[in-house]
Amino acid sequence: MAAVLGLRGTGSFDSDARPKNYREGILLLFPNASAPLTALMSKIGEESVDDPVFKWFEKGLPAQTLTMAGAQATTTDTVLLLTAAGGMNKRVKPGHVLLNLSTSEVVWVTDSSTTDQITVDRAQGSVAATAIGASDVWLVIGSANQEGAAVGESVTYDPSVVTNYCQIFRNVLNITNTAIATRIRYADGQYLKEARREVLELHSIEMERAYLFGNAKEDTTGEQPVRTTGGFNTMVTTNVTDFGGVVSIDDWEDFLEDVFEDGSTEKLALVGNRSINTLNKIARNNYTVSATPESTTYGMKMTQWITPYGTLQIKQHPLLSKDGFEDWGIVIDVQKLKYKYLRGRDTQYRENVQNPGDDATKNEFLTECGLEINHQTAHGIFKNATAFAA
Repeated sequence: MAAVLGLRGTGSFDSDARPKNYREGILLLFPNASAPLTALMSKIGEESVDDPVFKWFEKGLPAQTLTMAGAQATTTDTVLLLTAAGGMNKRVKPGHVLLNLSTSEVVWVTDSSTTDQITVDRAQGSVAATAIGASDVWLVIGSANQEGAAVGESVTYDPSVVTNYCQIFRNVLNITNTAIATRIRYADGQYLKEARREVLELHSIEMERAYLFGNAKEDTTGEQPVRTTGGFNTMVTTNVTDFGGVVSIDDWEDFLEDVFEDGSTEKLALVGNRSINTLNKIARNNYTVSATPESTTYGMKMTQWITPYGTLQIKQHPLLSKDGFEDWGIVIDVQKLKYKYLRGRDTQYRENVQNPGDDATKNEFLTECGLEINHQTAHGIFKNATAFAA
């Protein structure tokens, strides 16, 4: 059975696994409909928050590389000028050993107290001092310490802060009481029930689009704030590839290499119809394709793409195909995704919200929620995968 990390399950529910809230109901009602991400998120990590503006801290592996700010042709230069990228000198300390990735020269750091420059002892390996290129990169390959030396200096790294917002989603069912009492042939006396189902589906679709394309924003110019949650298209900025219409096998494998560099070895790809067509042609022309029994994750049909970097679970996304993004794909590291909802404001069905005295019934689905997309480098987006280039 195929499975997505963080979403293990049998794909079916018995009477003891009935949904405890309406968001789980979305999963049961529409597992293969227009909002697969919203459905899946009813079973992944979730947290309530006590403020509609929520933040989280992220800290990855320290960047132990330094980039030159310009060429230094003299082989006797011992002061290396670095790009002003947030105090590159703070990434190293005296005693660090650096390797020039372009020339293979090794140097020892003797001072790093001046902003964006370091002092080094040149040629501390088998490679002689060599002219340094304008954008050469130095990599920390350890530290060298004298016998009996005192405790040296420390290097610390602060986490970054990411902000997103809870967005208020509201979808209303508004029907006259006369219409409720009227027999509707296609609803078989269940018009209100059918209308509620349709409104719930629309509610899930609108949340889904926000998760995919929303912008994180808080507008305080009005009487009360309006907030929108940031989605993948705006919060994922690193592994974004525009194939420009034609995808070769090299293009596709380069993208997979990048998207699996960080995070889990199993990820979910939500893709449009045209992208699926293109990926099918890539597979047919470059791999051996074997038929296997259909497998599902929580009732959703998935296609596995097994690569040397990890496993990609591919799910066709109807909204991408319908909304003009049929040649797009959004790759999600599910373990680094959390659903956040304002305390007491998870998906709920509010009945009889009409004005007193109205001869009508007005109910609504309401959710105040947002996404926490951890470590955006673990996710990815590709665009314009329109055709396959053999």
